[in-house]
Parts: sequence; C-alpha cells; structure tokens
Amino acid sequence: MLDVLNIVVLLFLSYLVGSIPTSIIVAKLFKGIDIREHGSGNAGGTNTFRVLGKLPALIVVVVDILKGVFAALVISQWIFTGMEFSKLETNALRLGCGLAAVFGHIYTAFAGFRGGKGVATGVGMFIGTFPLGVAFAFPVFVCVVMLTG
Repeated sequence: MLDVLNIVVLLFLSYLVGSIPTSIIVAKLFKGIDIREHGSGNAGGTNTFRVLGKLPALIVVVVDILKGVFAALVISQWIFTGMEFSKLETNALRLGCGLAAVFGHIYTAFAGFRGGKGVATGVGMFIGTFPLGVAFAFPVFVCVVMLTG
C-alpha cells in the first residue's frame, strides 16, 4: 500500500511543476507584457498565439505539455524507487500527479491563482500515463479538426 504522506508530497510537487506560468514568462520575455491583460485574458497557449504569434505559442504549448509528462512520468516515481507496484497503482499515481499538474496550471500559485485552461498540460498527463491511447487518439483528433475546422 502506498504511503499517504509520500503521495501528498508527490501531488504537491506535481502541482508546483504545473504552476510554472509558462505563457506569463514567455510573454514577459518576448514583449514585456502580462498575457492575462491582453486578448482573452487567459494565460495559455491559444491566447499566446493570438497576442504574440506562432513561435511564442509553440514554446508555451510544448513546455505546458512537458509539465504534464514530467509530473506523470518522473515525479510520480521519485519517492518510490525500488518499490513494486501493480499496473493499476502505477497508472493511478501517474494520473494523480498529472492531474495535480493540470490543477497547478489552471490555478497557478505563482500568478495569483489565475492560469490557463490546462489543455496542453492535460495532453501531457495523458501522454505520460497512456501513451498508446494518445497515439491512437491523435490521428482521430486531427481528422475531426480537418473536417470540422
């Protein structure tokens, strides 16, 4: 059985990683602005694209995806190295850490608890937890976007 204190520590660390306000940092570096005061007011990749363009938005989306992957794949395994887990326990821990990162992205502690919508970080969480499922779902997503705009 997993130790509750260790799980709380992992979830908190995952939340902190998710809380890194990528779009706010990128907007400050590229234009010296607070992205939340422009466009839709959201601190995420889509608003970064609208306000700053393709390159800054790509940086934001990639880093936000990596936050979810890092929480699900790396943080979820830090304290428990050498312990044996069932597939269900491993996936539950990865999913929990990934969800904590998504929550951190949406309610970032580093920017007044006003973050993005968590889409890219959620994608990263799914990549880290269920990579085969993402590999099958991504082509379907692309087809739907191409057909519906």
